[in-house]
Amino acid sequence: MGVINTKNWFEHDKWREKIKEDVQRHLFAHGMARRNQHDMMKQLEQKNVWAFVAKKFAELKKEWNGPDVPIYIFPADATNRSLQHEFGGKSGVAFRDQLFLFLLPHVSDEHIYALLIHEYNHVCRLHVDPKDEREYTLLDRIVMEGLAEHAVYERLGSEYVAKWTTYYTEEQLKQFTKKWIVPNMSLRPDDVRYRALLYGSTFYPRMLGYAVGYEIVKRASTKKTMIELFAMPSEEIFLL
Repeated sequence: MGVINTKNWFEHDKWREKIKEDVQRHLFAHGMARRNQHDMMKQLEQKNVWAFVAKKFAELKKEWNGPDVPIYIFPADATNRSLQHEFGGKSGVAFRDQLFLFLLPHVSDEHIYALLIHEYNHVCRLHVDPKDEREYTLLDRIVMEGLAEHAVYERLGSEYVAKWTTYYTEEQLKQFTKKWIVPNMSLRPDDVRYRALLYGSTFYPRMLGYAVGYEIVKRASTKKTMIELFAMPSEEIFLL
């Protein structure tokens, strides 16, 4: 498997024949382009993105003893403000058995690598956890996001981690955890508060769950390696 050759998939909308309809909706919701898809793919091809991702994927798979999954490179939505501000013009979707990267042509190789690290880290975490994703609690999700972004920090340093890792001080994050995360850590995705706590809202600080998750894993990483953390329940990581 590995990196799939998607370079020509956006000619005459051929990609729709290859991706299930329910997954298509998920892709658009997480940052895939709706317009100018073919032009962006041509620009990504000129950068030889597929070969770069394949090389880095092989390195990560070996280091983390991770699963061999198909990786699909698709164009990102340049008009998505959240994608630009919170995620640096790139995004992705990770499943237990496949991975999607959404890229803009101007994104640097280092930032593409950071995205691959983050999303493939999700795949590795999901691979060792038999629980259905619909049963992932808020704590499960914020720990998973923390693991993924801390993996970026471990390999590339602070320059390439997401902006949301710097929004709050350690003391603020402790207060947020006590006030909002601990009372709600067992929420499931079908609860309306789940996304609000994860991403922030009118009532909660921006990227609340992501930022708290990064702090939890930063603390845990002083005692355990990434491979050890992959296999640990979220509750145990939280208590480290």
